[in-house]
Amino acid sequence: MRIPTTEDFAELETWGLVENPRAAIEDYSEERAERRWDNDRHRRAHREHDENLSPEFVADSQAYYRELERPIDRRKWEFLKRRKAWFHPPVEWGRFASPDACRILDLGCGDGDVTQRVAEFVAGRWTQAGYDGAPMEIVGVDVNESRVRNARKLTESPHEKITLTFERADATERLDFGDDFFDYALMAGLLEVLDDETFESVLDEARRVTARGLYVRDLLDEYEGLHPRPNLPETLSEYGFETVARHEVFEEPFTEEGTRDPLEVWPMNVHQVLFAENPDSPSLADRY
Repeated sequence: MRIPTTEDFAELETWGLVENPRAAIEDYSEERAERRWDNDRHRRAHREHDENLSPEFVADSQAYYRELERPIDRRKWEFLKRRKAWFHPPVEWGRFASPDACRILDLGCGDGDVTQRVAEFVAGRWTQAGYDGAPMEIVGVDVNESRVRNARKLTESPHEKITLTFERADATERLDFGDDFFDYALMAGLLEVLDDETFESVLDEARRVTARGLYVRDLLDEYEGLHPRPNLPETLSEYGFETVARHEVFEEPFTEEGTRDPLEVWPMNVHQVLFAENPDSPSLADRY
């Protein structure tokens, strides 16, 4: 990926996310999902992405991510933060800004760009409501130490009452948090890289530490070594979380040919974005 230019950032501005953070939801349709395969650039990018997957990743994604060294500079990080906002729409994020929410977990946080967006969303909602806020802790956890270092270096709290913390930890093992410690958890791009056994371990741990609800962004397209789960809402229900909102989105704005992404980072993949709540969430009095 080359260094993004001012013109690259300007192109992202044309996607309309400032005016409508949920633009990707309105952009998607099943008919367009079929038509994207008529797009030469998408077909080529999809093929190249599949062919370029590391054999080490395909063999053991967790070992691959655990050992990966991936430093990133601020300009690339800021571009990807804005770029990824297209296919991480803030579905039900208003819950995060409610006065009775005080702890949020970003599980598989990577470089912390989604964590940063959540913090900015909460601070923005507080400001809109004329609310001074209450102490909130947002914790990012990732298996990769390099990316945790990136997150610590590049993120910044947008509000004096919001604390951002990042830790290296493996969610396939027991996390160092008590039962129902967090109000909400995010899993953005985590579940798709997990085989079925590891997937179950991570969901067990997410259920243990999360009291009220989950936000998930998960790839639906097929690639070697990845595990799309179109039946994810049914699976989450088995773990006590009932899906209250689910959408399918493209990885970038739909176009008949070519790409709207000036850096051509990804194919026009399809993802599911959902929010699932725990209808039997313990009360605050029981948790604290």
